[in-house]
Amino acid sequence: MYIDTYFSSFVDFPGNAAPYIGAFRPDLVALSVAIAIFGGWAGMMCLARAEKLTVNNEGSGALWKIAGGLAFGGAIWGMHFIGMLAFSLPCGITYDFLTTSISIIPAILASLTALSVVSQQRYNLHLRLVIGAVLMGSGIGTMHYVGMAAMRMPAIIFYDPQYVILSVIAAVVLSYISLAVVEYGQRQTSYRFARQIIAATTLGLAVASMHYIAMQAAIFYPILEDIGPTGRLADVVLAIFVGLGTLVLAGGVATAAFAARLKESVRNLANEARRRTMAEKEARADQARLQAIFDTAVEAIIVIDKQGTIRKWSEGGYRIFGYTAQEALGQNIAMITNGISPQEHQRYIKRFEESREARVIGIGREVSGLHKDKTVIPLELSVGETKIDNEVFYTGILRDISVRKKIERELRETTRAKEANEMKSNFLAHMSHEMRTPLNAILGFSDIMRAQTFGPISETYVGYSEDIFSSGNHLLSLVDALLELSKVEQNAQDLELTDITLPTLISDAINMLQKRAKENSVTLSVLLDNDLPETVNSDRGKLYQVLINLITNAVQYTPAQGRVTIRAWPCNELIKIVIEDNGIGMTEEEVEFAIKPFGQVKNAFTSDLSGTGLGLPIVHAFVDLLSGKLEITSKKGDGTKVEVMLPISLEKQLAERQAAVG
Repeated sequence: MYIDTYFSSFVDFPGNAAPYIGAFRPDLVALSVAIAIFGGWAGMMCLARAEKLTVNNEGSGALWKIAGGLAFGGAIWGMHFIGMLAFSLPCGITYDFLTTSISIIPAILASLTALSVVSQQRYNLHLRLVIGAVLMGSGIGTMHYVGMAAMRMPAIIFYDPQYVILSVIAAVVLSYISLAVVEYGQRQTSYRFARQIIAATTLGLAVASMHYIAMQAAIFYPILEDIGPTGRLADVVLAIFVGLGTLVLAGGVATAAFAARLKESVRNLANEARRRTMAEKEARADQARLQAIFDTAVEAIIVIDKQGTIRKWSEGGYRIFGYTAQEALGQNIAMITNGISPQEHQRYIKRFEESREARVIGIGREVSGLHKDKTVIPLELSVGETKIDNEVFYTGILRDISVRKKIERELRETTRAKEANEMKSNFLAHMSHEMRTPLNAILGFSDIMRAQTFGPISETYVGYSEDIFSSGNHLLSLVDALLELSKVEQNAQDLELTDITLPTLISDAINMLQKRAKENSVTLSVLLDNDLPETVNSDRGKLYQVLINLITNAVQYTPAQGRVTIRAWPCNELIKIVIEDNGIGMTEEEVEFAIKPFGQVKNAFTSDLSGTGLGLPIVHAFVDLLSGKLEITSKKGDGTKVEVMLPISLEKQLAERQAAVG
């Protein structure tokens, strides 16, 4: 059983006549195989190019697929008819023009479809290769058998089914191998060209194998009918037609490839233009950011060349030195340095270039600069070297450290003052201790003498002993005040908190000073608010000392027939104690002077009054220690008012403060 010419049915081979025996020209056979290989190579190259563009999302892949389909489809068609020209029969062969022309269509469509399927990256590779190979093999077979149907001769063509199936299988298998070689080769970087040659050769051999196996399947049985020449192509005409057709296809391939290349070039140019635009935009943005940093930096950023000429000047330079950029650019750096000439700057730069020894360049150091108004400015300088286009520049960053220098100077002075104060306090504590022992003896013996304990003495010596005792007491009070002040300055005072009955404490202080007030003819009066709490939590000894010192000062500096008033009342969580007199009063400057150690105001009224000048400083220190506030209001000749604000419960306040600190 054989297949008929148009694959429409199976027929029995008539056995009363011998079939024609065909022959092949080896040179045309070789040419047909070469055309198939070349067409396979062109198709594979177009496929590889299309896949690369698809992966990179660069477009133009469709044009390369069209070019590949035209190249390979045309190669199949050209190979077939060159192979047919190589084949001859004793009866002669012509070809139908229309069928010959139509036969190229399945070749191109199958090739284009196969290449499109293989390049679909979203599907499994093995599935793509199988489908592509089947489509390509089917296209090769379809084109071959349509081309065979174009043959016109005094014979009928029958096909051996086994060879037909074998030809299609050969086309499919070899197509699969060639496509697999190309696809797997795309993932490798080594021997890529060799893989492409192997794939093209395999694909060309697939076409040639299918063709010549299929030719073995064809059996030409002679008939007696005369075949007219109408619409027939002789061998020479077919050769010319195939040649022209191949040229047309080559032109189509070239056109598609050129269009794809042109599209790629346009896309690449557009991408390059976009990249350059983005690069320029980023460069401008970087420049703007750099300029913003350059202009807003607090430090002065100055760039000079090897000659010391200023090439770049920041806004910080104007803020520090007073020169604008227009005034500074082009000038020598010596204009802002203190005592360094342009020649000295050049020697420094030359010495660094020769020895590379960093003295200023490459390290930081403190220098002095010169303001536009000739003021000397302490600066911190860092210098770096930069080489741009074979030209050397030096970038200096200068920071005004005037504030830091002032703080350092004040810190040194504070440290020296603290050390001196500690030395003074230690000296006072030591000397007070040494003075207390002889003072006790002086006071004891003078008290015995003025009491005439061991017998009467003359009135003159009694007066002397009174003076000795009074002077000793005054000196002892000075020693005690010095010791107290020394403890305050050394923060050696401890709080002994207890609940105090404030009215009783005020009464005790007044009783102690009542005698002195009477001697000075000064009236003491007390006004206590009814809402005054029964007890106040504070340090009794220090609060008592505050009251004693303030009332003593009020009595001492109030003339005869004057009045001193002590008042106290609650104020929220505080107690306000006011001691007011109508004495000599003080100016604001004298008040500031009086609260300093040994600051004793002297005038005609106080010139004969003794005092240490330590009372108010001790009061001020004790009030601070008790978390209170001291305020002195005085007017010259119109008396003085002292207000003391103290917490009702110092223990509670200290606990709350500790809790807030954590």
